[in-house]
Amino acid sequence: MIPPVLDQNLRSVSIQINLDAIRANLATARRCSGGSRQFATIKADAYGHGAVAVAHALSPGAKPSESDADGFAVVTLGEAMELRESGIRQPVLVLQGPQSPDACVEMSQHDLWPVIHDMEQYQWYRQCSQRQALAAWLKIDTGMGRLGLQPAEAEAVLARDEGIRWHGVMTHFACADEPDNPFTQNQIDVFSSVPYSQQLQRSLANSAAVLAWQSARADWARPGIMLYGCNPLDGALPDGVELIPAMSVKAPLLSIKVMESGSGIGYAQRYHCDEDMPVGYVAAGYRDGIPRVLDSQATVVVSGIKCPIIGRVSMDSLAVDLRGVPEPTVGNLAEFWGAQASIDELARAAGTINYELLTSIRGQRAYQPLT
Repeated sequence: MIPPVLDQNLRSVSIQINLDAIRANLATARRCSGGSRQFATIKADAYGHGAVAVAHALSPGAKPSESDADGFAVVTLGEAMELRESGIRQPVLVLQGPQSPDACVEMSQHDLWPVIHDMEQYQWYRQCSQRQALAAWLKIDTGMGRLGLQPAEAEAVLARDEGIRWHGVMTHFACADEPDNPFTQNQIDVFSSVPYSQQLQRSLANSAAVLAWQSARADWARPGIMLYGCNPLDGALPDGVELIPAMSVKAPLLSIKVMESGSGIGYAQRYHCDEDMPVGYVAAGYRDGIPRVLDSQATVVVSGIKCPIIGRVSMDSLAVDLRGVPEPTVGNLAEFWGAQASIDELARAAGTINYELLTSIRGQRAYQPLT
């Protein structure tokens, strides 16, 4: 028999999720979308925020609200089934569609909206006994160079009458985060050039396009990273747009030591103290999803003060310079990102993006009750 895990043996990283912030950010996405319905993108466990909890928070209550999602977007059948089994009944778009012929039948049985992005998938659908019950979307590669049929292939498929009940057509943008890059408008033009029935729904806009490309507005938008309070643009948010960070990540100080001038800190002794100084050791490391490859600009916030991360991040801990904190004590919390610390600053220090930090972090997740 496996003994129960004691609370004190759990990892010390705490992840606080503000569901009200996610609802407010969806309302912002809706206002910026010019009337488009909203697929709340909750793939990758809602970017680390918990897909089931987020889906229920965004589901309609007694009074319909602009903060309610019209549907949800995930990547796999497994993610979609997790939502269905938890009681979610809104449309669920499965972005990578079926990964086997049998999955086509299962998607039909559970009223999922699969995306067909490959000709082999298309052949599976042609042979599926329940193809007329499928509400499928066709993905067109308009320049992303990733998943999707080429425009000529898509045109040929849509022109055939083979019993597949198409619900919509969609594409994905490569450079929408760069508002001055003309490539996005090129993709929109390519998408618009593919002939299809006017009865089909259209979906183009990701978070960046919701904010920066009015010409990408269509029947459905697919906001993702902006739902979690992160700016998807390569620059400032548009005037009047505010996003509220939904995740706060903290871990306590395990130990505080006064290190002598010249002392080395951590593996490879990459950092040496330039004077006698207090050094704190935080109970978080790369096993918890804190990047090992942080540069010298990386900081955490302790008692409201920015403190540099010094030395290499270890598997289970990291060191911080506490010289700016008046009276640090063991147990003080270090915030990696949240209300006081910027996830974008930490991402830059790691040479990565906020998406990777959100989806990599691990710890004890807790939710603030909806108000």
